[in-house]
Amino acid sequence: MKFNPALIALSVSAILFSGIANATITGTGSVEMTFTTEITSGTCTAKLVNSAGAESTEIAFGDVYKSDLVNKTRVEPLKISFTNCSGVSKATVSAAKGSGGACTGTSANGDTYSGGQATGFEVWSGVVDTGLLMSCNTPPAAQDVTITDGIGEFPMNSRIVIAKDKTISDVGTGAVTAPVTFTIAYP
Repeated sequence: MKFNPALIALSVSAILFSGIANATITGTGSVEMTFTTEITSGTCTAKLVNSAGAESTEIAFGDVYKSDLVNKTRVEPLKISFTNCSGVSKATVSAAKGSGGACTGTSANGDTYSGGQATGFEVWSGVVDTGLLMSCNTPPAAQDVTITDGIGEFPMNSRIVIAKDKTISDVGTGAVTAPVTFTIAYP
């Protein structure tokens, strides 16, 4: 039997390397890790949408006649549309007079948002006269909106009427506006 010097050299090298490798490998008894995060409430993209389904910052009533005010027949639907909701299953909406706005009435204590010219705008959650009046003077509690699969909506209606403490003979002609601010919260 002939010995191959190369084979012997490789065998001896493998044995030596194995011994060196065993000598340098040591076990670790434990590992520590700290997890950090910041908890935030979820949010949505909320937009005011007019009766045509378009995003808008104004709800246009067009021409309104005094007979519309007397009969309380001029109603415009609107809604707040919630999209791209993340981490949210519920939102709340409340209404208040906007910057420079006022409530109707001699003492500014009416339920409607003053539009000028002895007019006011009602804002209703849901349907006019059967929904909840979102009063200017005594606002109701914030209204719940259910968010499902990242979307939701809060339907409303607005009606232009004769201002509190005024009559049709007090109503003037010309443009009228009433700023209303909707506040959205994610409880």
